[in-house]
This record gives sequence, C-alpha cells and structure tokens, in this order.
Amino acid sequence: MVKMRIAAIIIVLITLFALPAIGQDPHFSQFYAAPNYLGPSLAGSSGGTRFVANYRNQWPGITKTYQTLAFSGDMYINKYRSGFGLIMVSDKAGSAALTTNLLGMQYSYRVQLGEEWQFVPGLQFTLSQRSIDRNKLIFPDEVQNGYPSAGDTYLTDTKAQYVDFATSLFLYSPRLWFGLTADHLLAPNYTFMDEKATLPLKIVQFGGVNIWKQGAKRVEEPRTASLCYRFEYQNSFKQLDLGAYFFARVLDFGIWYRGLPVFNNKNAGDRKIDSDAIILMVGYSFGSFRIGYSYDIQLSSIAAYGAGAHEVSLLLEMGELFGCGAKYFDCFARRTGIQFDGDRPRKLKIF
Repeated sequence: MVKMRIAAIIIVLITLFALPAIGQDPHFSQFYAAPNYLGPSLAGSSGGTRFVANYRNQWPGITKTYQTLAFSGDMYINKYRSGFGLIMVSDKAGSAALTTNLLGMQYSYRVQLGEEWQFVPGLQFTLSQRSIDRNKLIFPDEVQNGYPSAGDTYLTDTKAQYVDFATSLFLYSPRLWFGLTADHLLAPNYTFMDEKATLPLKIVQFGGVNIWKQGAKRVEEPRTASLCYRFEYQNSFKQLDLGAYFFARVLDFGIWYRGLPVFNNKNAGDRKIDSDAIILMVGYSFGSFRIGYSYDIQLSSIAAYGAGAHEVSLLLEMGELFGCGAKYFDCFARRTGIQFDGDRPRKLKIF
C-alpha cells in the first residue's frame, strides 16, 4: 500500500510540474472509435448523424489515477458539403482530482479531387478549464516528515480557464488515407502557479492502407484487413504507434503497439523511450450501434503498479438527417462502401 501511495503521489507531481516537457493531453487507445477527438476534419465523416461515447480507465491498479470520459456528436449536411461537430471531454487524474474539461466546436468541408480522392480540411475552437483539489494534494516532504508542505504556497489558484484552436487535414481514397492535426495553436497558459506555462503545439499524423478485402460478390459484408499508424509530436516528446484491424461482418478485431522504442526523447536522457503498451481491441456491431472494448497491456515501468488500462466505446448512427448522406460510419467505423456517390462522402473501411 505504501508503494502504491508513493507511486500515485509521484504521478500527480509529474502531472503538475513536468507537463511542459511531455505529451499531456488525454488519449484514447481506440483512436478511430473517437473520430472527433482525432481531428476536426472527421466531423461529419459518417455522411450522416453520429453520436459517440468513450470511457477510459488508465492504471486502475493505482487508486483514483486516470479516468477520461468523452461525448461527441456530429453530422454531415450535403447541401453545404460540410460537417459540424461538438465534443466534450472530461479527464480526471490522480488522488488530488486534477481535472481537465473541454468543449470543442468543429467544422469540416469536403473537396472532391478527381474520382478517387477526397480532401477534408477542418477547424476546432475549444474552451477548457483545469482544476485541482488543494486539500487532496500531497507533497513528498509531507510523506517523509509528516509536516505541512511549503509546496502548497506555489499554488496561487486552483482553477485555470483558457481558449484554444486546432486545425486538421484529411486526405483519403478507397484504399489509402492520411490525416494531420495541429492542436494548441494558441499556446494557452494553463498553470495554477504564479508563472507562465503554456501548452506546447501538438502534431498528430495518422494514416493507413486497406491491404485485403474479400470479394464483395461472395458475402454481403466483405471481410477486410487494414494496417494503420499514428505519430504524435509535442514539445520534445515523440511517439509512434502501429496497428492492424480485421473486420469479419459484425465483429472487428484490432491490435496496436503504442510507443515503438525508436526515438530519443530529451526527457528520457540518453536512452530511448520505453515501449508503452500492446493494445488489444474487439468490437461488435448490431444495427446502428457499435460497441468496442480494448485493454492496454502495459510494457513500461509503471506496469508493476498500474494494471494496464480498460477502454469502452459506444457509437450510434442515425442515418440521413437534413439531407445528409451515407447511413454508415465511413472511414472511422466498420462498413465498407466500394461505390462512389459524388454528392456524399466516400465511405472507406479502415479500423
């Protein structure tokens, strides 16, 4: 219990004081089951109306550590070739209840490039608030000598509000797709202390290729397989993730390796960054619903205390509204559309 408590305290302190040096935004293992979180270009990507909920419980072996909840809704309006989205995220970290809440408003516009390719730029305006419970905060000297910590004097406030802006690009064909998201373009100040600490620019690249598809004539829902990647760069932190998906009618399966040890990050000294996790995923679709579950098998040093991470996603598609297009989730759900309709977003199966 003592080791677990100390581990929890260390995590909280890292979160409070070392954030400028590393990637610090909440993240989901089911990247494509949280399309609006991946980038504003994906607002309206279903060609219809869609609602998504995501829940992540990270390191449950450490009491009250990381829990993230996200809700999003988006639609595509065919008349304007535009997608509109709204996303809400609440992230709670550590026993000191370090909480980040954000509300993002998204817009995307679809441009047809020939018969095969479509290009979708997107924008997002974000309102955010961070807060912490001062009474629950524990500093190392309190653990060592039992006296109140002078570290509390550095906290001049327990809340921080800021606005932010993000933009993204998405380019795809029936076989290939590539996306790029730039977040924290306004470099907002988010600290609780009497000093300036800005969120560094975060760049996320993602993409993939459909490598196999069973002949559509043989089955109503062709089986497909895809290879994907995701690369994140923020301040001095770099991380590369590789994954694969297989779809078999109503079921889909996925596996990712998050944090390939290929970069020398400044915060890791002279050694390469530790591998983060192996992610196993499974999803089931019935009608307009899809439910997904994933588990992170931790590979880093926190594995002895953290017990991995559990994640659940729920998706509901409501089909055509306001002249919207396709009934199914295009690139970021589970249906394949091999026919092209020039008035609607092209559907592409990737997961």
